[in-house]
Formats: sequence, structure tokens, C-alpha cells
Amino acid sequence: MSNIIYGRNPVKVAMESPRKKPIQLYLQNDIQGEVIIKIIELANRLKIPFIRLDKFAIQKIVGYPAHHQGVVLVYEPLGSPTWKDILTKAKSKKDSLVVFVDSVEDPRNLGAILRTASAFGVDGVITSKAHTAPINSEVIKSSAGELEKVDIAQENNFTGIVKEFRENNFWMVSFEADAEMPLWEMDFSQGSWGIIVGGEDRGVRKIIRSLCDYVVSIPLENMVNSLNVSVAFGIGLYEVIRQKQGSRSC
Repeated sequence: MSNIIYGRNPVKVAMESPRKKPIQLYLQNDIQGEVIIKIIELANRLKIPFIRLDKFAIQKIVGYPAHHQGVVLVYEPLGSPTWKDILTKAKSKKDSLVVFVDSVEDPRNLGAILRTASAFGVDGVITSKAHTAPINSEVIKSSAGELEKVDIAQENNFTGIVKEFRENNFWMVSFEADAEMPLWEMDFSQGSWGIIVGGEDRGVRKIIRSLCDYVVSIPLENMVNSLNVSVAFGIGLYEVIRQKQGSRSC
């Protein structure tokens, strides 16, 4: 089964998503709890058929070693936004914020990045289909279902898309451990910004880095050389949002 979501919160969110048509719900025989009660209530209200199975049958559906929490949803995708949709939406605002994910290969890191992007209300996320992990059930689980709340486009021609956003008055910035300018010295308070996230090992690809208006680093101490990519993204995004919120209150 290719189109599946597992985990209690991810399934609960996906059941009400306008981007997914629920087909079948599987519940482990002995699971209980408040979230499970809400999932069953949702299934009944939305007329989603559900079947009770034992733990091993559930595990066979999701594969090993996925941690399914006793809940699996089979769904049919109903379409996703494109990069053009995200650009159109972003241009309708005065100061927009779009995230570009270049080479993140670990599904858990990608899920954490999408969860953070959703939590801070970015205007969209564009991932490189050729160089970034696909958005699958593991990514959805790692995001705790939050990717249902943010526009995400998985695209080819990632380089050309970054150029298009630059031509539409977006400033591009990436966070790199070897950059000379510290994050805290940047001024993000005005304008629309694109935050480019690089891979776990190599960072942002050279061709994409050449399109950045700024490359900044997060100052570290105690001989720590680098941070996990999702952690670094969270710190950087928080600083961008902090400055933007501060400028609006002035």
C-alpha cells in the first residue's frame, strides 16, 4: 500500500484534510485512549470504514520498523499545490516567507522541518524532487501530521524555481556552518524571504548556493562544529520570524 499514513495524530489530522480522500482505517484490537475515541468518532461521522486487526497484521501493512501506534489510514491523494500556486499566494502578501528544501535525504529530518515550517506559519515549502526525500508515510509521521497545514510542492527544476522567486523580489538566504556572517547580524525585518535548507552532510548544493543573496552561520561554542539540519533550520526560522514580528510591532 503506497498511500498510507500511520500514527495517531497524523491519521487524525489526515482524516479531515481536504487534500486526502480516506479509503480505509485500520485500528489495532487493544488500543484505547482519548485520541482513539476521536478517530473512531471521525470515522463514523465521515463514513470511513474501519477494521480491527491484531498488532502483527497492522505492522505488516506499514512495514518494519515503522512505529504505527496501532492506527493506519489508507487514502487517495486529491492533488497538491504547485510552486506557481505558492508563488502566487506569496506575492499577494507584503512580506512573505517560503522555505526551499534542497538535499534533505532523511525522512525524519524532512518531517521535522515541515513541522517547524507549519508551526511558524510559512507561506509554503518547495522541495527538490530529485535531491530530497519523497513525502511518504514516514515523513508524515515525523511531522506529527503538521504538513497537512502548510502548502508543499515537490518539484523538478529546483534551480529554475529558485531563480523565479528571486525574479519576483524574494531575497534568498541559506544557513551554512562555514559562512562568515553570523545569523544575528542579518536584517530580515523587511521584504519577502526564501530560506534554503541544505542536506545533512553536504549542505546546500553549489549551484543553489550561488543563487543565495546571503549565506549565514549559526554561531556555536564548546567546539560543536554543526547542528542537525532540522535543529539549525528551526533556530534560523525562529530568528527570521522574531525580526519580522518585531518590525510589525514598531
